[in-house]
Formats: sequence, C-alpha cells, structure tokens
Amino acid sequence: MNTYKKPGVFLFAILLIISIAAMGLMEGCSRKPAKSPGKPTGDEKQESQNLKKLQTSIESLIKDFEKEFLKQQAPPPKPPTQAKPAGQEKKQEQGQSKGKQQGGQQGGQQGSQGQQGGQGQTGQVPKPDWAKFEKDITKIHSQWNSFQPEAIKSGATLDLVDGFSQKLNELTMTLTRQELYKGLLAANDLYEKTVSFEKLFKTKSPPDAKKVLYNLRNATYRALAGEDAEAEKAINSGLRVWETVKPQIKDMGTTSKVEYSLKELGQAIKEKDPNLIKIKAQIAEKNMQDAVKSMEKSQ
Repeated sequence: MNTYKKPGVFLFAILLIISIAAMGLMEGCSRKPAKSPGKPTGDEKQESQNLKKLQTSIESLIKDFEKEFLKQQAPPPKPPTQAKPAGQEKKQEQGQSKGKQQGGQQGGQQGSQGQQGGQGQTGQVPKPDWAKFEKDITKIHSQWNSFQPEAIKSGATLDLVDGFSQKLNELTMTLTRQELYKGLLAANDLYEKTVSFEKLFKTKSPPDAKKVLYNLRNATYRALAGEDAEAEKAINSGLRVWETVKPQIKDMGTTSKVEYSLKELGQAIKEKDPNLIKIKAQIAEKNMQDAVKSMEKSQ
C-alpha cells in the first residue's frame, strides 16, 4: 500500500518544482531594465521667478530712459503763438510806459517777473532724474546677484554670464557721465541678454517674441538719434525674427496688426520725421506686447 503511493508523491513534487521555476522565469522576462537617469528635457524645465523680476526691472528702466529721450528727440509740437488784439497791445504799451516812469525798485521787480515768465514759456526740458536711475540700476545689480547662481546651475555659459555683467557695468557707468542716449541703448541691450537666459527655462511665450521688441526699440532709438543705417538694420532684423514667431500665434487678427505696424515703423524710419517714428513705434510695441500676452494665455 505504501509502496504504491510513493511514485505519485514523487511525481507531484517534480511538477511543483517545474511550476515554480516556470513562474520565476516568466517574472524575470516581464521585468524591464531600469532606465538610467538622462538629461532633463525641455518639458521638465521650470520657470525662473528671479529672471522674471530681473527682466521686469530692466524693462521699467528702459521706459524711464525712453521717456526722457523722447522729450529731447521727439517733443510734441508747440502750439502756435496767437497774435494779441490791438487794444490789448496798446494797454500793454501804456503799462510799460507807466512802469518806466515809476522806475526804481518796482520797475526792477517787473523786469524780473517778465524774465521768469519768459523762461516758463520757453518750456525748457527738465534734466533726467539721475538719482532715480541710480536707484533703479542698483536694484538690477541686486537682482542679478540673486539670479546668477540659478542661471549657472541651469546651464548658462561663462560667456553669457560675463556678457551680462559687462553690459550691466557699462549701463551703470553712463550714470557717472550722465549719458542719456548711451544709457538707453545699454539698457535695451541688457534686455536682449535676458532673452538668451529665457531659453534655459520654461516660458509661456517664445523668447524670440521679446527679441522682436528689442529690435523695434533699437530701430526707433537709432532713427531718432540720426543713425539711419543702424536703424534700418535693426528693423530688418526685427522683421526676420518676427517670421519665426508669427506661426506660433493663434490669433490671426493680432498677427496682422503686428506685421503691419512693424512695416509701417520701417517706412516711418525712412521718412525721418521724429514724431511719426515715435507714434509708429508706440503702436508697434503695443501690438507686440499684446501678441506676447496672447501666446501666454494660450498655454
């Protein structure tokens, strides 16, 4: 009886071993090899709040420099002087004659008042607030100090970092010499360098969109300063960069407005009229800013 059951037990043990081995083999085949950590892809990039703050401060400084520059290079036309009525002129002559007769201190006071009034009417352009510019540039230095380690950690090259530092120093030194135009150009160049840093981080709009802004500003400032060749070169660069940005804008109305305004700015530069250039530049910049906002909302 016992010798009859032994072969069955032995066969059962063999089948059990085979089943366990098969299950282990199947588990081993289904197990995938672990992936080695690779380089972060573009989708894994993060936004940089430090860069956004830095860029906002630089753009604000550009607008402050620009405001003072436009006062000098493209002031609004002065209203025509109106001729005084004949009766009023006669009364004024009588008053002047009476003032001469009285003479002395009263006449001196009237002359002083007349001189002050004349200075007010000439509308002399006030000097830029260089103390405020210094305060704003100091803030940019501080923000750059905060952002620099983050930029290097994210892959910024030494040339890119040094280039930004040198341009910031160049901008700062325009304060000492009180060079408004050179300060404006340096601030705009500094803005362009932030675009290169943007490419290292996640952004809601393509960095080249802001390069269009840089070029149209550069063209405007050069044209108003009489640098016609440089202005034409800058607006042409802006149009070329725009061609790479245009396909990424979904709103066709916004696209058309930007394109037409950039071309009209180019035409205004050829006309060489300061107020025409100023007006067309303001329209082109607003349209481009609207395009950037449109792209950011679509994300």
